[in-house]
Amino acid sequence: MSATKRLAIVAAAATGAAAATEYWFRRPVPTPPGTQAVPLAWAGADRLPVVGVLTRLRSVITDPVGLVVRNRARYGDMFTLRVPSIYDFTFLLDGDHYRRVMSLPTDHAGVGQVLHRVPTVGYWFPREQAGPETLQELILLGRKLMAEMLPGASVRRTPDTVPDIVERHAVDWPRRVDLTEVIHPIVYEVTGRYFVGDELWDTFGPRLTEYYRHISDGIDIPRTTLSITPFHYLMPEYRATRKLYRLVRDELPAFGASSSPLLRAIDNARLGGRPLTPADRRWMFMYVLWNAMAYPGTYTYWTLVDILTRPELAAQLRSMPDPAARHELLSRCLNETVRLYPVSSLIRYLDKPYEFEHNGTRYHIPAGQAVGLFPGTMNRDPDRVPDAPDAYDPDRYLREPSPTVATFGRGAFGCVAQRFSETVTAAVLDEVLQRYSVRLPDVLPARRTRVHQTYPGSPTLAELVGR
Repeated sequence: MSATKRLAIVAAAATGAAAATEYWFRRPVPTPPGTQAVPLAWAGADRLPVVGVLTRLRSVITDPVGLVVRNRARYGDMFTLRVPSIYDFTFLLDGDHYRRVMSLPTDHAGVGQVLHRVPTVGYWFPREQAGPETLQELILLGRKLMAEMLPGASVRRTPDTVPDIVERHAVDWPRRVDLTEVIHPIVYEVTGRYFVGDELWDTFGPRLTEYYRHISDGIDIPRTTLSITPFHYLMPEYRATRKLYRLVRDELPAFGASSSPLLRAIDNARLGGRPLTPADRRWMFMYVLWNAMAYPGTYTYWTLVDILTRPELAAQLRSMPDPAARHELLSRCLNETVRLYPVSSLIRYLDKPYEFEHNGTRYHIPAGQAVGLFPGTMNRDPDRVPDAPDAYDPDRYLREPSPTVATFGRGAFGCVAQRFSETVTAAVLDEVLQRYSVRLPDVLPARRTRVHQTYPGSPTLAELVGR
C-alpha cells in the first residue's frame, strides 16, 4: 500500500472518529412524551465543533467552578453539562431544587457513583466489594456510625482537650510558621483522639496526621483526574493511602475493640444484618477518620485566615472575656467561611428519573445522569442572604430574617458532624488567638474551592508573638 493510500486511510479514520465524538457530544437527551430535557449548555469555546470536546474536558479538570459560573451567566439556573467519558450533569441552582434533590431517598439520588471516583475512598483503599452500590451502603453505615458517636454531652467536653494539645504542638514553633503546616495537626489530633481514643492516637497519631494531610489533597479534581493514570504511583496521596492501609491491616489488629471508641463502634456495626468483613472494617476505620479530620482541618485553617485578614474581628475576639461567647462567635465565623466558600458542588447520581415543573413546562432528567447543586450561588443570593451577601459578616446569623444557606448539606448525605466541627474549630482557634498575635504575609496564597476548600499550594508564613 502506498504512502498516499495509508495517509488517506488515517485521515478518513480520524475524520470518522471526530464525527462520532462530535455526535456523541451534541446528541439530544431523550425524554418521555410531554416532557422536555434541560437545555444542554455550551458557553464559550465549548460551542466549537470538535474543539469544544477538548475545552470542556479541560474546564472539568482545571476549572470546574468557572465552568458552572460561565454557563450560568448564559443559560440561567438550569442547564446540563455534558462531560466526556462520564454521565451528564444537570445543574439546578435555585434553593427549591436544593431542598428537593437533597431530600430524595437514597435509592433515587445517591452518592455511590460519585464517591466511587474519589481515589482513597472509591478505589485506592480496598474494601470487600468494589462496586458503587456497596460503596454507598458503607457510606450510609459510616454516617450512622459517626452520628451515634457524637452525642451532645461528649461533643461539649471536646474543648477541654484543646489547651494541652495546642501546648504540645506550639512548644516547638519558631516565631515564623507556615500556617498550612501547623494548624491541621492540632485539628487532626483533637478529632482523632475523640474518635480513636488516646491509646491508639498515642501509638499512631503522628503517622495518621501525615497520611491524612496528603490524602486530603487527593480530593481536588485535577489530582483525582491524575489518579486514574499511571502517574498515580508518584502521587503523595496514593503512597499515603497505601501506608495507611498497611497500618490498619497489619498493626491495628493488635488493639482490641475496648481500646478505642471507633473500633468498638465498628465491631458493633451491621451491614445487612451481618458484622462487617475484615476488609470493610478496615475501610470503615479509614472513612470515619477521613471525614473527621480532612474537612475540619482545611476549614479551620481558612477560618483563621478569614479572621486574621480582618484585624477588627481578631481584636474583638481577644477582648471578649467570656470563653463561651468567644466560641459562639468563632462558630459563626466558621459558618461564614463555609458559606462564602462552600464545596464547589453537591452531586447526586440518579437511579430513577427526576421530573419537575418550571414556568409551565415539565422537565425530565433521566436515570443514569447526575444532578448538580451549586451552594456557592445560593449562598450569595440576596433573596436568601440579605445584607451584603458577598461580605464576610459572622453577625448576620444573629439578625432577622436569618440567612438561608447551604453549608453543611441536608438529607441522607448531609453532614452529621456540623456541631462537632463548629466546636472543634472554635476551641482550636480560640486557643491560638488567645496565645498569639499573628501577622499574616502581605500576599496570601490563592484560595481554591473545588470539592472542598483545599490547602493552598504555597506556604502561608505568619509571624507569631506570644500574648
